Formats: sequence, structure tokens, C-alpha cells
Amino acid sequence: MKTLISTVFLALLGVSLSAQTPVTLKLNLETTVISYKVLRQENEVMDIEFKFDTIASKISSVMFNKETNSAKPAGNDPLEKIMNKMSTYKLIAKISTAGKFIDFVNYKNFKDNVMIVLDSIPATKRDQAKTQAEGLLKESAVKSMVEPLFAYLPETAVKLGDTWETTYFRIASSVSLLAQNSFTLKGIDAKTATVSGKTEIESMPSNEPTPQMSQELKGSMTFDGTLDVSTGLMLKNNSKGHLEGITTMKNNGTEMKMPVAVDSLTETFMLK
Repeated sequence: MKTLISTVFLALLGVSLSAQTPVTLKLNLETTVISYKVLRQENEVMDIEFKFDTIASKISSVMFNKETNSAKPAGNDPLEKIMNKMSTYKLIAKISTAGKFIDFVNYKNFKDNVMIVLDSIPATKRDQAKTQAEGLLKESAVKSMVEPLFAYLPETAVKLGDTWETTYFRIASSVSLLAQNSFTLKGIDAKTATVSGKTEIESMPSNEPTPQMSQELKGSMTFDGTLDVSTGLMLKNNSKGHLEGITTMKNNGTEMKMPVAVDSLTETFMLK
């Protein structure tokens, strides 16, 4: 079993509401811990079992402060219950030896097992909780939690100085981001290889006919990492990124636009 730990710090800067006092919101996604192991391999395709052991977040604003940690017993908050339930079940996906996502093996069972938690939520909060759960657990959103994990791998053999490209989507309830990645092999020895990269990120239009919230974001991220040559696994990497754009909120026919800037620092490392 391999364990990947990612520590992410995100700051939403300069979010202001028209004709109101400017407010600053900060979202700190502190730690994500994902465990995975190979169940079987046939030719160039592996069945890999993933477990989202910990997804911790901290939200600070002038209106409220909230901390959530999926590894801790859930309280009365519906979102906490959903996240806690997600951390108790294992998801199996088919991944190529080039790191490309192919398909899920047990997505329906994974989602059904997590959705059972709705039965423990009071009826007055169940509809809202169901909406949150559907957003977190839709197949494209779950895929976007897995697909980027091995996106740094090239499809063919590379030599020192070679560059290759990959793409993937990051899906959330209010925004879909297209990530276009360019990687370069900077160094190699008998055991490790060093890779640097740059990612161009741009939000995609929502598929919902009348979304209550939408975001138009654009930016980039750079990173440097070290991977194990024998396994192809990333041992550690550090990245820095910046996104900015507009968030549009709609409520009862009223539309409000808010400028958003997001700066991020990420450190990821492997525990063997």
C-alpha cells in the first residue's frame, strides 16, 4: 500500500461584493491523504484500489469559520457526514502503465455506499445534503480526484531534456477546470528522475442550463518533482500557482459578479 500526502494552501484574495464592504475569504485545503495499491495487472493495464483517507479543509471569512476533516468522526453537519463516509470506502480504477485513467471498476457501488449516509441526516436537511453529495460524487468529479495523480508520466520513452504534454479536468460543483500540462525531464540517475512542469488552467462553461453559481477562471501553475525510476511514482513535488477571474452568483433573478484571485502552494510527498 502506497500513501500519497498532499498539503495544499489556497488563498482566495480580493473577493469583493459590489456596493458592499469588501470582504476577504481564505480557503486552506490543509491535507489530503490518498492510499492506493495495485490489485492486478494485465498487459499494460492495472486495477488500482484508492482510498481517500483524509480530506481536510479550513474555510475562514468574515461570515463564518469552518473546519472539516474526513478522517474524524462526523458531527451533525451533512457535508462532514458525506466526506467521512467517502473516506471509509475504497474505489477501484483501471489505470494504464503510462498513468492514464481508463475506467472505474466499482464506481456505482462506491457511490451507493456513500449515499447511504443520507438516511442519517434529518429530513429538513436531506435535500440540501443530497445536492451536495451528488456534486461530490458525480462520476466526472470522482474521476478528477484520481486522474491527476499520475498525469506526469509520458506515454513513450524519454531522454534527458525531452518534453511531453498531458491534459485532464478538475471538476467541482461550481467549476470545471481544464489543465494542460507540459513536462520536461531535467535529470536522471539509477534510482530517481527529476521533472519540471507548467500547467495552464482555464475554466470551462457549466453544463447546467441555469447554474446558480459559475466561475470564469484562468491561470497557471509551475512545479518541480522527483520520481522513482523503478516504480514511476512521484516521491515528492512542490508547485506554485495563480488563478484569477470572475465568480457570478444568481439568486431570484439578481446577478452578482465578484472578482476572484487564487494563489496556491502545494507540497506532495510519498510514504512507503
